[in-house]
Amino acid sequence: MINAEPDADPTEVVPVVPPADQELNGPPTETVVREHDGEVPTVVVPAVGARDSVPVAIRRATHHHLPTVFTWVRNIGAIILLFVAWQLWGTAIAEHHAQASLRTQFEALVHSHPPANAGGRSLIPITTHVPDPPEGTVVAELNIPAIGLNQFVVSGTATDDLAKGPGHYIGSAAPGQAGNVAIAGHRTTHGAPFNHLAELKPGEPIILTNTSDQHFTYVVAATPFAVSPSDVSVLDNFGDDRITLTTCNPEFSASQRLIVVGKLLAQGSRHALPPAATPVPYQIVNGATASWRWALLPVVLLEVGLLAALGLYNRRLAAFYGQVGGWLILAPIWIAGFYLLFQTLTNFFPPSL
Repeated sequence: MINAEPDADPTEVVPVVPPADQELNGPPTETVVREHDGEVPTVVVPAVGARDSVPVAIRRATHHHLPTVFTWVRNIGAIILLFVAWQLWGTAIAEHHAQASLRTQFEALVHSHPPANAGGRSLIPITTHVPDPPEGTVVAELNIPAIGLNQFVVSGTATDDLAKGPGHYIGSAAPGQAGNVAIAGHRTTHGAPFNHLAELKPGEPIILTNTSDQHFTYVVAATPFAVSPSDVSVLDNFGDDRITLTTCNPEFSASQRLIVVGKLLAQGSRHALPPAATPVPYQIVNGATASWRWALLPVVLLEVGLLAALGLYNRRLAAFYGQVGGWLILAPIWIAGFYLLFQTLTNFFPPSL
């Protein structure tokens, strides 16, 4: 007699876990039905997922690390691309807006300071002390038709000055003064105003207009040449009236400094005046426009470390603040962090890069 409830299913289903040494990826266990005399038939069915539990655990452990490494590599690559885009296009947009503002300042100065000599130009004697305008303010307009350059020059060659456009070396001859008027500019970033200086040829004109609306035409005296970044002798007073343009060389590098020298044409003449025999050094302020600012390296490393720490805890913070709170709180922090890092890196690089 079988002791069973009237409605009970007489079939017993027994899950069976295969032995550990069974092939992990082998064929599924067949369902076996055994019937013994006087006993309820027993159906043997393998436990669902038991056979794949070990490989699934292994795959999960492996996949847990692979996305983490891939994510960090992907994020670092994205940051590098963002920084390159910032250097090539972001700084160019900022320089374009700065030039528009400088144009307004220059036109206002021209109208408020009429030329000292209405009949033509007149050079300020080299022995006359000309006060330096505040750094970052406009001092001249530079025009080089051969390479399509038209830029407003600011006073100073610090990083913030050159971010606005070409900068006048404080200590060299002022625009409109006898001597060596020295100007530095970016070659690859911040609008790259001096990108095509290497293409200039001897005899091509360089026109400089000061805030008194006097136009001074220089002609390229020699093929552009490169010097060491620490060589500031090219900024000396050579006894003639010239303009010296400097920028980093080669492109995307600061290993050298590219030099273009233009000689002033005497009024009504096609020939430049000869130089003196012995150059006289100027007292140049911030002449190292092709040097890295290594003092900012600890700041760069600190900001990178803080962003890396934020990346490690970003998921936990996002879970803590929730989806909406994470966007409202963490997104501005990330944007501010990258902006500060990009600005510090820009200042860390050579000013005329």
